[in-house]
Amino acid sequence: MKYDNPHMSEHSPRMGNGVTRWFGSVGLKLIGWELVGRMPDVPKFVIVGVPHTSNWDAVSASLAMLASGFKYTFLVKKEWFFWSAGSILQALGAYPVDRSKGENVVRQLVRLFESEDRICIGFPPEGTRSKVERYKSGYLRTAYAAGVPVFICAFDGPNKKVTLDRLFPLVGDLQTDNDALKAYVDANYTGVRPERQ
Repeated sequence: MKYDNPHMSEHSPRMGNGVTRWFGSVGLKLIGWELVGRMPDVPKFVIVGVPHTSNWDAVSASLAMLASGFKYTFLVKKEWFFWSAGSILQALGAYPVDRSKGENVVRQLVRLFESEDRICIGFPPEGTRSKVERYKSGYLRTAYAAGVPVFICAFDGPNKKVTLDRLFPLVGDLQTDNDALKAYVDANYTGVRPERQ
C-alpha cells in the first residue's frame, strides 16, 4: 500500500501500517522529538545511529522509524531468540547473529544482504553509550563486504531531532573512512549527553 511520506524514498525498506505510524508519531511528540530529512533512494544500505550517548537515542530512533514506516534490521545475539521472545524480536526487526567461535558475523550479514531485495541494517558504531576515541569498524567491514553504502542517522540532542542526514562518501580504506565519519559527526552533531561524545 502506497502512502505519501516526506522521509521515505521509492526504494526504502518498509514495514508497519497506519496504526504503527500513528503510534510512532504520537510517541515522538510525547517525548518532544522530531524526525527530519529523507532516507536515501537505494534498496540496500548500512545505517549508523550517531552519536550514541543515551538510551533516548534508541527510543527516539525507534519511534521515528515507526512514524515513517521505515524498516531497519538490528542485530541481537541468537541466544535472545527463545520461545515467544524470538517472535517479538523478529517482528520488531531484530536479526539473530551467531557470535560463537568460528562464526563470522560479517559473513552472516553479507548472506542476509544477498537474501533480501530491500534491507537496511543498523549499527551504533560506538558499541557503547560511553565516550570513545574511535568507532568500532563492524559497520564498515559489513558495508565493504556486501558492497552497500553507509547512511548517517544522527541524533541532534540539543534540538531533539532524529536527522536522516546523508550517504557518507567512502574511499575504501577502513581507518580513513572510520576516522572521517566520526570527525564529520563530531563536527556537525551534539548528542543527548555531550560529555559522552
